[in-house]
Amino acid sequence: IRALGSITYLQKYYASGGVICEGVINFDFSKLSFVDSIGPRAGLMAPSPEILLRNCHEDIQSVLEVWGIISYPSPSAHSRNGQDQSPLASPISVDENDLSHQLGHGKEFSGSSLNTQQQHRYDNVTVDLLALLESSTKAISSIRTYSMHAPVLSASALTIHRQAALSVIEMLSILEQDNRVLDSENEMNHPEDYCYARLSFGDLEAERAEMKQYLAIVQEHLFKPQVSKIETQLEQLLISGSNDNSTESHAAGVAALPKWINDDEWTTEEGEQISLERCHAFFEFFKPATRDSLPSPSADKTAFLSALSDGYVVCKVFNAFIRLTNMPFGVVDKVHEDTTRTWRGADNWRFLIQACKFRLEFKIDHGSFKPIDIVKQTELGRQQLETWVKLIVMRGIQEAKETLETKKVTSPILAPTVFIDF
Repeated sequence: IRALGSITYLQKYYASGGVICEGVINFDFSKLSFVDSIGPRAGLMAPSPEILLRNCHEDIQSVLEVWGIISYPSPSAHSRNGQDQSPLASPISVDENDLSHQLGHGKEFSGSSLNTQQQHRYDNVTVDLLALLESSTKAISSIRTYSMHAPVLSASALTIHRQAALSVIEMLSILEQDNRVLDSENEMNHPEDYCYARLSFGDLEAERAEMKQYLAIVQEHLFKPQVSKIETQLEQLLISGSNDNSTESHAAGVAALPKWINDDEWTTEEGEQISLERCHAFFEFFKPATRDSLPSPSADKTAFLSALSDGYVVCKVFNAFIRLTNMPFGVVDKVHEDTTRTWRGADNWRFLIQACKFRLEFKIDHGSFKPIDIVKQTELGRQQLETWVKLIVMRGIQEAKETLETKKVTSPILAPTVFIDF
């Protein structure tokens, strides 16, 4: 009821409720007979933008996990009767040089479909359709509510979001209708299931791509225009919480900035955009406290790259940084700490690159991406590792600088950005 009622409500809302004409937005609810919204009532008090934004971030992260947009779907999110599916140990093939290890999510990474022998085991993970529908409609509802109350959103941005929302809701509706099971068939073959056939992770590539596209539109048109009004923990961390405009406080704020953010602190060789020493400073700043200090690349470059080759520290640093920003979602929700098996380290890199595509908008040529080589530290792997480390750090520094440069003092929206470690 929660999932299907929300689909009907959202379809009617976006199809009939939001009329945008010549820059004037009109929501005339008195003339509409909506299906009741599924969820708690807001009461008489105006909703808090801080809470609405936090709800959006949390619900989007849930969608990313349930749909497996960054990593494979969480078995606990698709459990039946409170029991998880069997844990995922390794891909089908035991050959770590198999193409399936290097392609990750199968068809999404390759130009043509993989055959049965090459198919990645994650493609066979059974997913619960109702879990997909419920998490998706909950996120869309949260985003809808935020868009109604967020300040300074243009009519064009709301129009683009409305069209994208209608498209993704239609996709969910078709997905739900196409996977219904007749009562007689359900009683014979699916005694514990009600109404729907079982789906596999690999069967939902088109739907997963459309959901990802919708979330990208939300980031671009609803969240990014609010960046200057959002006070993040990253800003607080960088400027030590100083809000005084005096010269002394400003100087103290600059002095408090970490070394990795100041360009004047670093020199690069000819043709080099960023040095590994600066990357080392960035990683030391955000790495888990439980990990030992990383070797200095100036003293031993090979040891530094070797410490990052399994992807664990890079994923953790990426997550720590993203959770402090104004859009704290799109983290790598599954990170293998035990990387004694090569495929686990390769998984870390696959999931990290997916997260970089989604959150940092990287354009990636998957034909040249070889996670197995990175983990095994071949010559090609070391070159790729150094390239990816520099790209991620450069993008992180750029976002940190933008956080400081675009900040406005007036009317901040304080966005809580500390979430459960998925």
